[in-house]
Amino acid sequence: MEIKITNLSHVYMPKTPFEHQALTNINLHITSGMFVAFIGHTGSGKSTIVQHINGLLKPTSGVVQIGDTVIEASKKNKKLKELRRAVGMVFQYPEHQLFDETVEKDIAFGPMNFGFTREEAYQKAKEVLPLVDLTEDILQKSPFDLSGGQKRRVAIAGVLASKPRVLILDEPTAGLDPVGRKKMMELFLSIHQQEKLTTILVTHNMEFAAMYADLVVVMDKGQVLRQGTPEEVFKSLHELQEIGLDVPETVQLARLLEERFKSKLPQNLFTKDKLVEAIVPLVNKEVD
Repeated sequence: MEIKITNLSHVYMPKTPFEHQALTNINLHITSGMFVAFIGHTGSGKSTIVQHINGLLKPTSGVVQIGDTVIEASKKNKKLKELRRAVGMVFQYPEHQLFDETVEKDIAFGPMNFGFTREEAYQKAKEVLPLVDLTEDILQKSPFDLSGGQKRRVAIAGVLASKPRVLILDEPTAGLDPVGRKKMMELFLSIHQQEKLTTILVTHNMEFAAMYADLVVVMDKGQVLRQGTPEEVFKSLHELQEIGLDVPETVQLARLLEERFKSKLPQNLFTKDKLVEAIVPLVNKEVD
């Protein structure tokens, strides 16, 4: 599903002592099927943007278009329920959203809320389990008897059961150890590819933005500082560091090695394997 954001600005609590300009003149074009990462400090506007995409927030000015749905500051929109079915959101600690007595009922809640019959919703619950690497024997268990990882997968299945076309991931690996974070991101990439979704990731993890995104959007003080491919964004090492953002460790190391060996390395060294592959010839040449 295509997303177009035109001149979007948002002010929290306008005309009060707590008025805050959260977004200023945002322009973005996200093509259908793209994997996009928003990066930036807390308060930079990342989460505010994605809340406009599923209609949780309305623009103070500007236009947000998601597929055929247009949200404008001065107009009422009667299609928000349809929009929220099309745009699924996975928040931080999604397992905290679990509430029902069985996994089956919990996953089916979303589809039933969007108008599916009970039978259809339960069928959707079964269909999404393979997407999150769970099996049907879990359906009649209490979600509160599951492991932490299983709970998170059940919560994600509940979002996927409504068959969204856009999947928003707002810091979805929060609280996981490094291995768990990597597994969860591989799961999201698999879902993105299998379901042909437009996926939007809000993250503080530069490695994930570099490794998984087609488009990286750098936010700073409510504005888009830079946008482009990971290669285009992360080559601006000093610009990112000036606003207090890290860059992937592999990129930092690659720049140090370029200085050490007086040789240019590729711009897309976002994994340790790629970095090793690129520097072995340099080391061998130095040894020779």
